[in-house]
Amino acid sequence: MRAREITAKRYAKALFLAAREAGAAAATGTELETFQHVLVTHPEVSDVLSRPWIKPADRRGVAVPVAEKSGAGRLVQNFVGLVAERGRMDHLPEIVSAYRALFDEDLGQARAHLRTRVALDAEDRQRLTARLEQMLGKRIILEEQVDHSLLGGFVAQVGSFILDGSLDGQLGRMRERLAGR
Repeated sequence: MRAREITAKRYAKALFLAAREAGAAAATGTELETFQHVLVTHPEVSDVLSRPWIKPADRRGVAVPVAEKSGAGRLVQNFVGLVAERGRMDHLPEIVSAYRALFDEDLGQARAHLRTRVALDAEDRQRLTARLEQMLGKRIILEEQVDHSLLGGFVAQVGSFILDGSLDGQLGRMRERLAGR
């Protein structure tokens, strides 16, 4: 595991424990994601918060009001202020991802990243969700992405578990079997 991911997990765990203790784990996750979205849509703010030559207190002085304007509560404001002050704002995507994973684990659910050639209809989405829930024993939240590079079918990934029902995957497995003979 990369050092950056380890650091992000530490920050996310600290925030998650504080948020859960305050009874605001879901709201905190949403506020953190909203703050991240603000940084993505306003790269100039992200640039200021990531510059190492800007004084830590000044980075905090920018992060906290931005978080406040994005609708974040005091916990998230203080958290992003700390992250900015310590020069770790470049870790924010990993922190958000780690926080989401901790939140999902706490609720006994998992996120399935689903890539399909064409968007699934509601019935197919429900069948796939039920199948994944049965296989993994957890409530599944599908995050669907249309991927035109696929020839057909789908690829679902939950953590390190991958369910490849794509035409690309089937052709690749067939190619391996034929080459092995």
